[in-house]
Amino acid sequence: MNDELIIGLMSGTSVDGIDAALVEIRATNNSVEAELKAFLVHPYPPALRQRIFNLFEDQAGALRLTCELNFEIGREFAHAVLALLKQASISSANVRVIGSHGQTVYHIPPLMAASEQHTASTLQIGEASIIAQMTGIPTVSDFRTADMAAGGNGAPLITFADYHLLRDKTKGRVVQNIGGIGNCTLLPANCALADVLAFDTGPGNMVIDGLVVRMTDGREACDRDAHIATSGAVDQRLLKDLLAHPYFSAPPPKTTGRELFGLAYVDQLRAQAKERRISDADLVTTATALTAESILHAYRDFVFSRMRVDEVILGGGGAQNPFLVELLRRGLPEQIQLLTHEDVGINSDAKEAIGFALLGWARLHDIPGNVPSATGASHQVLLGKIY
Repeated sequence: MNDELIIGLMSGTSVDGIDAALVEIRATNNSVEAELKAFLVHPYPPALRQRIFNLFEDQAGALRLTCELNFEIGREFAHAVLALLKQASISSANVRVIGSHGQTVYHIPPLMAASEQHTASTLQIGEASIIAQMTGIPTVSDFRTADMAAGGNGAPLITFADYHLLRDKTKGRVVQNIGGIGNCTLLPANCALADVLAFDTGPGNMVIDGLVVRMTDGREACDRDAHIATSGAVDQRLLKDLLAHPYFSAPPPKTTGRELFGLAYVDQLRAQAKERRISDADLVTTATALTAESILHAYRDFVFSRMRVDEVILGGGGAQNPFLVELLRRGLPEQIQLLTHEDVGINSDAKEAIGFALLGWARLHDIPGNVPSATGASHQVLLGKIY
């Protein structure tokens, strides 16, 4: 195949902004390479971001709000593409396709559906027809649904990129993303695609961020540089209770999101802390420890027995939290090296957008993009719809 310019778009559970990556993809029969040519983060207008959170809280009028936001978010995604093209001095005519993840507003994986008698389903909004019309570039979106139709969780989907970009012939690697939710990809040394496993470890930054938002009445969106966490102490009794949540002991494949660990969970946690007279600082410290310990527990329960781990490659916003990184470093066996994506030549901020550029490219060439051993699907399928 010839080298192709592809754009990847991603907005995660934290709704920090729209990541837009211009990627040059080179493929042969044996390998796929992705070179980042340009990247930016397009912030959501504050009023639109608040309306998205209103939708998360399932406020009255949610159906109309979903309808409107689908188009409004689509426009913001298109603006992100146009800004990226301008930054890179590239014409839209030179870009083959856009891969847009959209904004997840609800996700009910099979495990959750079975326990609560719901229908396994997923919904990402950010209308791809709008993106295609405004940019003039064919757009692929709605990646999760085909995997769920094949019996999968619809996530994690970044596994496709992890396999192609980060597997190593001699080293066993765990790729750990800490966004709103934490997820890991297991890449045994010299692995084939069927050897790869991936799953969500639990909350990443979501609970920490939610606590800070509630505690500051929205003035702060996160615990910047772990200033709050480092001023408090872990409440070990509360941490033990939190780690007893059934999600953590459920075997992979599994996935989770705001439906389990969103603002309703945060509000319940604050009520528990008030009853136990736990300070705000101690609560943020404990929530940070929850993220670290849930990751470490996942490794002990589901990773180390499956493969030799030489390196853990850390990415996502949580990699910028020094207290969280230190907790992980202390908890890992000393022979395992803790790295960042930058240590292996990948921009960690752009990583997920690069992943959806790859998935858009795969759909364009009729290449299955899911990894059944990671998502639990019965077979490989083409991911995404072309607009």
